[in-house]
Amino acid sequence: MTAVQPQAALEDQPPEPSRANARTPLVWLLLDDRPGHVTQVVGLAEALGWPYETKSLRFTPVNRISNRLLGASLVTLRRDAAAGLRPPWPDLVIAMGRRSVPVARWIKRQSGNRTRLVQLGRKGANVAGPFDLAVSCRHFQLPDHPKRVQVLLPPTQVNADRLREAAARWPELLDGASAPRVVLLVGGTTAHHRLTAEAAERMASEVESFAAGLEGSLTCVTSRRSGQPVESALRRGAPGAGLHCWRADQSENPYLGYLAQADILVVTGESESMLAEAAATAKPLFIYPVAARPRSLRARLSGWVLAQAQAARGWRASLCSGLIGRGWVVPPRDLEILHRGLAEAGLAKPFSEAGVPQRPEPHPGQSRLLDRVRLLLERR
Repeated sequence: MTAVQPQAALEDQPPEPSRANARTPLVWLLLDDRPGHVTQVVGLAEALGWPYETKSLRFTPVNRISNRLLGASLVTLRRDAAAGLRPPWPDLVIAMGRRSVPVARWIKRQSGNRTRLVQLGRKGANVAGPFDLAVSCRHFQLPDHPKRVQVLLPPTQVNADRLREAAARWPELLDGASAPRVVLLVGGTTAHHRLTAEAAERMASEVESFAAGLEGSLTCVTSRRSGQPVESALRRGAPGAGLHCWRADQSENPYLGYLAQADILVVTGESESMLAEAAATAKPLFIYPVAARPRSLRARLSGWVLAQAQAARGWRASLCSGLIGRGWVVPPRDLEILHRGLAEAGLAKPFSEAGVPQRPEPHPGQSRLLDRVRLLLERR
């Protein structure tokens, strides 16, 4: 087994020659233990179409220290994770989340600043300056920056090829279900939204009535955030519906199969990732609202700072803009901006406007983002 070199030895390694002139760039994906981060990073890499290597990040408690103090370093990584970061250094690193930032910056420094960094996420890419491209959803409400690209939806691994594969892998998921086959994708309680059992029961009943009005059928699919009380409520609210419950120990998750087999999708509105995945199917999509929690003091303060930065003039606007631009304050995400954007793009409608479903309008998707990433390597 190769011994793990100490931090100092890693820092002293000379940068490798650039691979920029190679026909195919060397791409690393920094993947942590959060599925939502993984699907976005991998989704962007697959959309680019280049081969890639994955680097699993496993952290020590040091990762809780502010990135302002950590800088470009590997001090937050476990030694086994740090051992996998060796030359040749990549042309491109794609990462997401606050914890990956010091690692990505360290890789860039080891490459002699040849590596291009693409950082995703609300708290990882909130300060755009250290990266070559910061990717942010519009509903994050982060400030414009020459290095930032704002997107409507986060990247996703769902595409036509994956849906075809899933349909072939799970061909009998909705056997016997009347068409149109409505699939309700259920998220759950988050830090900012709360899905109660009462709300879940009402939702299931309303969506089942919607499906019956179309002479179709309903299948409910839960997620890791749903929980047993919500599952029971779905059974009560829609006793005639099919129900697939997420389980941590299931060997295979047929979630993509349900996306592939559905004719109509209804998604709870608090789940950015499920909305992005559902929109990627290009099927009729309706957003079912989930009640927001009362905003915390921190959220109220960050919302006030954002409002001052956007509306005020003079020193107050400059101060608040500076707090956001330097990462001292992260604006609150506003999912209503996402929902409105989906409606304006013709990709989804609120469930309150559910009627005879229509195929969504064509949408350019990630083309602008992909062009910006490719341009980074062309300029090297």
